[in-house]
Amino acid sequence: MGLVIILCLLIWGWAEMSAFIYIGSEIGGLLTLLGVFVTAIFGIALLKRQGLSVLSRIQADLAKGRAPVTSIADSISMVVGGALMLIPGYVTDGIGLLLFLPGIRTLAGVYLLQWMARSKRFTGFTNFGSGPFGNAASDNPASGAAGHQHNPFAKQQHKTRDDDDIIEGEFEERSDRDHQIGDNKGGKP
Repeated sequence: MGLVIILCLLIWGWAEMSAFIYIGSEIGGLLTLLGVFVTAIFGIALLKRQGLSVLSRIQADLAKGRAPVTSIADSISMVVGGALMLIPGYVTDGIGLLLFLPGIRTLAGVYLLQWMARSKRFTGFTNFGSGPFGNAASDNPASGAAGHQHNPFAKQQHKTRDDDDIIEGEFEERSDRDHQIGDNKGGKP
């Protein structure tokens, strides 16, 4: 796995250097360098503008009672696209810009969500049916799931009337005069 990562980094570096050399020979070195900064600023502005629209879609989905899966996938894709546009280089800027296109960003976001669900690094932060608290089938002891782990955060499903919470305490009635500000019972306000 480490060799694959090193190979991918070498190919990425070669592609970035080739793009710099080609664009630099076409428009000049100063404009090529300036273009890297312009694309970073453009990426931040695009992320802000598109991020606000996705945030409003998430709020609208939640208000309608729907799960905002598509909106969350879009937002994850746009965050990755914005990060790629901040990295200096025209290849990463191109990939980052592709992640802002509506159809591509949804597909990429769904792929990233599925990758996070499968990755063991994210099981402590996400609950896609498995993780440190078991899966949805094992939350119910009546389901007979093998390897059932107790989920301390799951609601108890077999609650009877005897299990209802009762709060007991003593009651003492006080007059309003005892709670007035400035009344220190000595007669001076």
